[in-house]
Amino acid sequence: MYNNLSTVEIIQKKISKKKNTPNEINWLISNFVKGNIPNYQMSAWLMAVNFLGMSISETAAYTKELINSGEKLKFENNVNVVDKHSSGGVGDKVSLIIAPMLATMGYKIPMIAGRSLEHTGGTIDKLESIPRFKTNLKLHKFKDIVNQIGLGIIMQTDDFCPADGKIYALRDVTSTVNSFPLICGSILSKKISEGISKLVMDIKIGNGAFMSTSEDGQILGNLMKKIGEIFNIDVVICFTGMDQPLGKSAGIWCEIIEAYEFLKGNYSKDLYDVVLHLFKKFNITKNKKNIFDEIIKSGSGLNKFGEFIETQGGNFNDIESNKINKPKYRFDFYSEYEGIIKYMNTKNIGFALSQLGAGRPTLSSNIDPSCGAIFHFKIGQHVMNDLPLFSVFGNDKNKVYIAKEKIKNAIIIASENTKLYNPIIQ
Repeated sequence: MYNNLSTVEIIQKKISKKKNTPNEINWLISNFVKGNIPNYQMSAWLMAVNFLGMSISETAAYTKELINSGEKLKFENNVNVVDKHSSGGVGDKVSLIIAPMLATMGYKIPMIAGRSLEHTGGTIDKLESIPRFKTNLKLHKFKDIVNQIGLGIIMQTDDFCPADGKIYALRDVTSTVNSFPLICGSILSKKISEGISKLVMDIKIGNGAFMSTSEDGQILGNLMKKIGEIFNIDVVICFTGMDQPLGKSAGIWCEIIEAYEFLKGNYSKDLYDVVLHLFKKFNITKNKKNIFDEIIKSGSGLNKFGEFIETQGGNFNDIESNKINKPKYRFDFYSEYEGIIKYMNTKNIGFALSQLGAGRPTLSSNIDPSCGAIFHFKIGQHVMNDLPLFSVFGNDKNKVYIAKEKIKNAIIIASENTKLYNPIIQ
């Protein structure tokens, strides 16, 4: 239909600061998925978008083509079909906690989650630390699970937004990850394809986030809300802080255990505050905090978490007993000085954990499910030298030592008073 189009002309048009038409974007994306456009030409277009941006109409057309490149989920009544997404952080295990809690309220949460990226952790890598847990399901099976128990979490498959999968692989190696239109299209294409009516978007702000400033977060949030409206999706934007790891732990298996402990009622204040903040953004009746606390106190959230693990092939007893994924090496670091934690370079901590085995510094890197860190003190807390500042662990002794040194250097202790860190921004 568009035989008169050429990839070079589409790239040149974007470089000339002109808008690509929906037809041009359709032609570009569909031919790239078919293998008719080489990676280097698509990379050139992505780089042009990265530098010059896209209009609302271009971003909507781009999102539409990512959606149309694969299958879509459709629920009979999607009023209560919702999802939550985070822009990425260190120690962010919120999805593992909030999804079962929402499912106890009658919501359906068909969550397509990702792997670790750069210094940030990935929900799929964490779930795959559970023996036999299946993250790669056919969409019809996934839909059946969501209808059956109220939630499911799987990885992106070749059937689901395949254009996004191919393009994202290029973005990751061409320094075009941080383009707002490309971020928006990548996230919303998957979420819209889930068949949801509402998305609560948690945009992380801080030194450990992809969005380091509130201004950048606002730009992304406003764009996602506008594109969501075009596709009849209610996108609710939240901003939470990532100037320190979220919760007590960051890593792989240790975050599964922390999610389990949270639902048992054992949680750190910062993680509780973030999960409750996002929970309140869904259309829940009055006394939201009372309902939230009751889901934990009654054990219904924990029971739903166990049902979720079992339904996707895992054994919940592996989590309850916590006898698997034990690290061979653990180092408890004690500070030489007493004082108050003033600053944590969360991005450096994330990279240290990634290199320890919680991420993939290279495509061939393997995940070490045993690895991670426990933070015994956080910003604003008084550190005592007779108690460990943090603990780091894994199966490679040398990597554990290197991670210990990097995390130690990422934490600044001072004598002056510093307020306890509040992760809730807006």
